[in-house]
Amino acid sequence: MKIIVVGGGKVGTALCRSLVAENHDVILIEQDEAVLNQITKRYDIIGIAGNGANFKILEQADVSHCDIFISMTEHDEVNMVSAVLAKRMGAKETVVRVRNPEYSNPYFKEKNILGFSLVVNPELLTARYIANIIDFPNALSVEHFANGRVALMEFKLKEDSNLCQMSISQFRKKFGNIIVCAIERKGHLEIPDGDFTLDAGDKIYVTGNRLDIVQFHNMVRPRVVKSLMIIGAGKIAYYLLNILKNSKIELKVIESSHERATFFSQEFPDLYVVHGDGTAKDILLEERANNFDAIATLTGVDEENIITSMFLNNLGVQKNITKVNRTSLLEIIDNQDFASIVTPKGIAVDTVMHFIRGRYNAQFSNLEALHHVANGQIETLQFQIKEENKMTGIPLSQLHLKKDVLIAAIIRQGKAIFPTGDDNLQVGDKIVVTTLLQNITQIYDLLAR
Repeated sequence: MKIIVVGGGKVGTALCRSLVAENHDVILIEQDEAVLNQITKRYDIIGIAGNGANFKILEQADVSHCDIFISMTEHDEVNMVSAVLAKRMGAKETVVRVRNPEYSNPYFKEKNILGFSLVVNPELLTARYIANIIDFPNALSVEHFANGRVALMEFKLKEDSNLCQMSISQFRKKFGNIIVCAIERKGHLEIPDGDFTLDAGDKIYVTGNRLDIVQFHNMVRPRVVKSLMIIGAGKIAYYLLNILKNSKIELKVIESSHERATFFSQEFPDLYVVHGDGTAKDILLEERANNFDAIATLTGVDEENIITSMFLNNLGVQKNITKVNRTSLLEIIDNQDFASIVTPKGIAVDTVMHFIRGRYNAQFSNLEALHHVANGQIETLQFQIKEENKMTGIPLSQLHLKKDVLIAAIIRQGKAIFPTGDDNLQVGDKIVVTTLLQNITQIYDLLAR
């Protein structure tokens, strides 16, 4: 498809990389020529220097023949104006990044008066992601599919875990509808067969329905978050506090900016707000950080977040949640077991790529969801079987799936099935697929040739 991206920041750059990997024709509009040249050289795309809300610039980009127009600049108003203009000029679909909480009102959300195809708020998406992690503190990451019916969770096996030395077939017999869909061992990922044996240090990715996965989570180690400290009073903290404000969790925020600290104390009258540097050792000790069940480090500086989380881990904080936007840093800290890493940029790009794949998918299937886990190495996809095709009515054991592809769940008439080789696919089913392969856009991509 022909896709125009406005804005070459963190999200825009990551989006260009993903779009090029899937062979779309990409045009990037960016005002900073140095940034534009760097991105266009790296990804071999067309670049136009200028303002994405400028009629002449959009004409130059041939927006009238554009399949999807995506505006991802730092300025919400520029994104909205450019997308409205692009739509009027002939762009088929418009995607905008809107981050300001002031635009989270019914006119923009439910009524969608400006007619955007998709509104992406990375901070709100990240806040929801963190809320999931707080619900399941033993898990390193949590994703939901099929309107919450199916969950995918990541756990790291400790030395004393009773799962150690258990084979996958034994695991399936013991836990029934819980499926181990991927394992990471010493940096190597694989989709295991029944003979694979679990060991200490393994990261396991499991799927199951909500009730079974909750029971499994609690079996790993009974733990609940009753108190949460948030370091950094930014947009993510704002959205997270709105999600948690009716919960019974004790909340505290530490913020270095007097203006932001004052704003939060006015916005959330019952919240305990501390004005101070939440990354400083003496402040953390003074505020008794080690007594909190969970701490989310959400400042604007990745390095400070990482170092602070390492210190908190040494203090004995059980659950650390760390915001990291520069994914190159994740390669350095990947082997650390100190935190659940959240990457707003990655969450936003996944949301947009899911939308794009949904517009580009095959005749016989509909891609309804897409999540990346394990730092982008595992793709978990949700398809719908729209009509009879060569995958329906055949036992899964006889389907010639590619290596490193697993059908982790089938949702049929609202109920989740966690299949064995004897199950088959039917028209109307939704299927959740886990794969180490990249850029799957249609259901037949899962089959070996």
